[in-house]
Amino acid sequence: MEMRRRGFLLGAAAGACGALGERALPDGRLGEATLPGAVIAPPGSDSGKRLRTRCTGCNLCVAKCPTKVLKAATLEYGLSGTMMPVMDFARGSCDKDCTRCGEVCPTGAIRRLSKEEKAKTKIGQASLAAGWENLCLAHKENYPCSLCAKHCPYGAITMVGEKKVPHHPSIDAEKCVGCGACLHVCPAHALEVVPV
Repeated sequence: MEMRRRGFLLGAAAGACGALGERALPDGRLGEATLPGAVIAPPGSDSGKRLRTRCTGCNLCVAKCPTKVLKAATLEYGLSGTMMPVMDFARGSCDKDCTRCGEVCPTGAIRRLSKEEKAKTKIGQASLAAGWENLCLAHKENYPCSLCAKHCPYGAITMVGEKKVPHHPSIDAEKCVGCGACLHVCPAHALEVVPV
């Protein structure tokens, strides 16, 4: 009876973990999850997968982030990735000159980067969001909005179209590192940043 109950509980846990992106190993431990597509790990972590193997979820990086773009993950990385740092561009953007998260990380899950390395570290790629034509104020309303271009610290966004009123943003993929500055300031949510 006890073995059947334990088997049932392990099976139920494996099913729940599967629904959350986790993979249960035969002995009941949680294995590596397939990371959701929109999760962006901090610069210096190299990938969400690498971060999972080294991060303890201490949240020093979250506490010390000056722009507050880092938050503690809930289920973004799956159940076993709870409390690991994840970028949240609704809260802020990743400052081009900031290297604080790598400096405070006690486990090396986020590598220390020099300012020069940080400026070249690509964590994501900005692009026009699905349905941007109905969202972008410059395009839809013919409104002279160019906040995304003005706030891009890498000069990756230019406004193209008519001379008097910008028609829409154009993103140079070679210059963009995915810092989220454009997404953070866009009042219409016409942009997105996807991980690389």
